[in-house]
Amino acid sequence: MKKFLYKIDYVLQRFFTSLVFTFPIINWIKRLYFYLRFKTFEIEVTNNVVITNFDKPNTNASVKFNGPCTFSRNIEVDYSGGITFGKKVTVSDNVTIQTHKHEYDNMSIFDNVTSSSPLVIGDEVWICNNVVITSSVNTIGNGAIIGSGSIVTKDVEPNSIVAGVPAKHIKYRNLNDA
Repeated sequence: MKKFLYKIDYVLQRFFTSLVFTFPIINWIKRLYFYLRFKTFEIEVTNNVVITNFDKPNTNASVKFNGPCTFSRNIEVDYSGGITFGKKVTVSDNVTIQTHKHEYDNMSIFDNVTSSSPLVIGDEVWICNNVVITSSVNTIGNGAIIGSGSIVTKDVEPNSIVAGVPAKHIKYRNLNDA
């Protein structure tokens, strides 16, 4: 029954984040749905955004928002392992965040065995366009920036800028003027 409810949630999120709900008069319906679903008005979603459990129902599956977050277009967030978003997180276009993976060693790939891990995204994190965050990542530190087109496979330190495939540390942010 829970798997069925997740599928309904997926379809509803796709529907409420369609272009129709960008019009100001009916945008409040989308905001109301996301409030009822996630118990916060502090998330702003645009088009084609889905935040759901893409794996089998489990006790780790949860999502928490600690403050305002902005999700742009074409985003899929898998919270199968549990995910926490800090304050002022910005997720740009075409981003995929995964918290579960399929196991394949010493078994048939058709056994559909999965494992999940939690992810904590710190405050004031900017995830740029076309980024994939894999299930091997547990922490993205406060103030981090993930460059466009990156595939993140390891934890990201606070105030660091990472980019590439796989993402590597480029430099730390200069916060003297902030």
